[in-house]
Amino acid sequence: MRALADLSSAAVAASLSPLRPHRPTPPPTGGDALGAAAAVHARRSHKRLVEPAPQGADLEALLGAAAAAPDHGRLRPWRFYLLAGETQDAFGAVLADAYRRRCARRGVEPEAAKLAKERTKLARAPLVVVAACVAVEGAVPEIEQIAATAAAVQNMLVVATALGYGSMWRTGEPAYDPTVKAALGLAPTDTIVGFVYLGTPPADDPS
Repeated sequence: MRALADLSSAAVAASLSPLRPHRPTPPPTGGDALGAAAAVHARRSHKRLVEPAPQGADLEALLGAAAAAPDHGRLRPWRFYLLAGETQDAFGAVLADAYRRRCARRGVEPEAAKLAKERTKLARAPLVVVAACVAVEGAVPEIEQIAATAAAVQNMLVVATALGYGSMWRTGEPAYDPTVKAALGLAPTDTIVGFVYLGTPPADDPS
């Protein structure tokens, strides 16, 4: 796969088709899955995560939990973009390019250390889910649709915890950057609610 920085925004968007779950799935049961209240209280933010990340049935459980979020009007305004492996590496180039553009707009030179950080920070977890809200025009205010997407993300974090995974919900300047939004096929008026890092806490994790 070519680096995303070498592709047009349209091509990048085509390579990252968003997921839009709309049917809640049954909660995880059996094994070591925590109960809902225990998972809420056990959730922590982990700065770094390792393999394994949620996949297969576990990933479906997370997306199904997202679809169970309160959603005024049942508009399903959320979009989820999965970044892992080569796609994750390539999207790091998008973040680095967005940083360069922000520096140019501000009339300052990019810092080498910051540029390297932007390019590699997605590697802090084996799976990163970009959660975005594409608001639907109509009777439901945009803020309520953003809130629904945020609730969907929280559901994902709780179920990830219940299944034994770790997570981190991040935002920062890339969440508001038009270059990053364009690479995902989003409009400047759409909202990136967060970058959700998912994986397994390492053995020496202090969280």
